Amino acid sequence: MKIQTQARLLVGGILLVPVLIIIGNTLFRNFINNDDELDLPAYEDVSAMLNETMSISDWGTIVRHINSSRRVGEVTVFRNDYLVLYSTNAEFSSGIFADREGVLSLLGDENNASRYIFTSQNTDENRVYILTRTTPPPAPQSRPRFRLPSFFLPIIIPIIILPLFVIVMTIIITSSITRSVQILENATRRIAEGELDLAVDVKGSNEITSLTKSLNKMRVDLKEDQLRRTRFIMGISHDLKTPLALIKGYAEAIVDGVAADSASMTNASEIIITKTDQLEGMINDLIDFVRMDTGEWRAQLRRINISAFLHSIIKSMSCDVELLQHALVQTIDLPENLSVPMDERLVYRAFENLINNAVRYSYEKSEINIKAVMQDNTVTITVSNNGQGIDSEDLPHVFEMLYRGTSSRREQGMGLGLAVVKWVADYHGWSVSVSSEAGRETCFTITIPKN
Repeated sequence: MKIQTQARLLVGGILLVPVLIIIGNTLFRNFINNDDELDLPAYEDVSAMLNETMSISDWGTIVRHINSSRRVGEVTVFRNDYLVLYSTNAEFSSGIFADREGVLSLLGDENNASRYIFTSQNTDENRVYILTRTTPPPAPQSRPRFRLPSFFLPIIIPIIILPLFVIVMTIIITSSITRSVQILENATRRIAEGELDLAVDVKGSNEITSLTKSLNKMRVDLKEDQLRRTRFIMGISHDLKTPLALIKGYAEAIVDGVAADSASMTNASEIIITKTDQLEGMINDLIDFVRMDTGEWRAQLRRINISAFLHSIIKSMSCDVELLQHALVQTIDLPENLSVPMDERLVYRAFENLINNAVRYSYEKSEINIKAVMQDNTVTITVSNNGQGIDSEDLPHVFEMLYRGTSSRREQGMGLGLAVVKWVADYHGWSVSVSSEAGRETCFTITIPKN
């Protein structure tokens, strides 16, 4: 149960328990009192016996008198001619005339163990007599017992039960919180010490249990991040080792005189320069990605005309593409005044990576197609090529950091280019996807919502 719900139950109980106790006590007392009430005849029966000369208010007065007299003994009600209207005394029966002399003799007999009280009630035309036979009080006991007045009962019961309710609820709430916090504290300490395989398990459904779920998710994320960093370092080490080994090998060949002639030294020097450029490019890619991944590279969003932006990218990269004997073909069909919020340098870097990838894995002297259209308030930009395509088993992983597909393992780079594209798209709230047909075409699609 939620801690907030438990607290509400506690407050509600504090307010409702006294009310419920008082209501229950009142009902109980009424029930007890009802048990003591007499089965008195109805007014209609009495009025018929009195020839309808008694009003209902007169009979109500007599009933109250009978009830009060019943507390101390037995009661008999006579009509003025000694017809018994009602009786709890076994000596008299209702509806039967009593012997007037016998009644008077009871009053005059001083030897009776019981004491009789004879009263009369006046009605409009009839006099009604009430004979009360009182029972002698019991003999006094050696030690009188103390009896609490009945009006104290509704006060004392809430005073006893309400604190008990508060204490029990407080113990339940505090024990639940304390147990959960202790488990959570112990688990947090162990996770902080590096036990990322430790699953935190707190029973229940309160807010601390929800916090436990978040802690478990954080633990899993930390473990995955740790594995990702390990793979990252291992991948970088592997990719950087190859050009470094070549640079070292050719430098040693020059120093040891293996490459003694001018042509050999020139060839070795050119390879060293090429591998150094490759190494520099890989390091720059790594630095850029780390800056993006850590948030050090903060995007500065401003509205940019998307059509003009795409034309500028195509213009700046056309020379590089043509130098590699490919053609950059564009189909830009967007409104001239359409602008979207973006960080221009980050988005430029993403499209640069897509175009370079398209060129790298294209057939010789093929076309690189860039197409931009707007449909249903959404801008769709595709970069496609004609090439060997991406293997189906590699397709779900192309945007993963350091992942290099089967067809790209012999190429330069560390598998960061497409990861950067994915990061930039996610940062802007866009989406990026890829489709490929083996031996024919690969198409990357960036979807930009207009708003």
